[in-house]
Amino acid sequence: MAIEGAALVRRRGSGFMGRWRQGPVPRDNDSIRRGTTWTMEAGEMEMDWNAILLDPVRTFIGQLVGFLPNLLAVAAILVGGWIIAKVIQAVLVRLLEAVKADSLAERVQLADMLSRGGIQRTFSRLLGAIAYWLVMLVVLVAALNALQLTATAELLQGFVGFLPTVVTAIVVLIVGILAAGFLAATVRTVASNAGIAQAEVLGQFVQYVVIIFSVVVALQQLQVQFVGDAFLIILGAISFALALAFGLGCKDLAGRWVADLVDRLSPPAE
Repeated sequence: MAIEGAALVRRRGSGFMGRWRQGPVPRDNDSIRRGTTWTMEAGEMEMDWNAILLDPVRTFIGQLVGFLPNLLAVAAILVGGWIIAKVIQAVLVRLLEAVKADSLAERVQLADMLSRGGIQRTFSRLLGAIAYWLVMLVVLVAALNALQLTATAELLQGFVGFLPTVVTAIVVLIVGILAAGFLAATVRTVASNAGIAQAEVLGQFVQYVVIIFSVVVALQQLQVQFVGDAFLIILGAISFALALAFGLGCKDLAGRWVADLVDRLSPPAE
């Protein structure tokens, strides 16, 4: 469609594509048929490069500046929490070493159990490392809240809320292992003094029973009720089987043990 009073006029020497300028409407009908009646410059488009390239950069910088206080808060929380965790770890290790916790762990064979499990740290340093990571988990929750990562923070906070139960179960298990070692040593000593040849077997039996009972209690603290009940049933069955076997197959030996023990514990006749 021709526009009244204006058309595109090709400049000479501008190549095949040509460069065009606005000029008077040519009288040549061939020019009109070639579609040269619109004002433009062929092969060129005017683009707003500032809007394409610079606006996203400005937006990113603005968001980064607005988020900078949160980043500084996270850095402060992580650094401060790390320092507090290290201090707590060092104080706890020094305190446990002062009360000879490592020696006690060796006497009750807890250190041997840790070594067989691939843990090369001492008992006091192991507890110090556990305390360190507990504090760091709390610090991580605070850092995620500062970053406004609500979903991740709530998930980790639920895990941190469950940690006291886990710590209680671990403490119960450790105390049970310590008590098992102490009771086993006591039974061995008493049985040896009473002249019982199987003193070592009795001591190990008592130790295993106490450890199994401690595991059951620890699992109940973790609210693993089904496993706890299963352990109690198995423990009761084993105890009943041992008592039955001892009563039926070793009644003469048991009678002699009891008689010897009564003789040794009875006061001498005047």
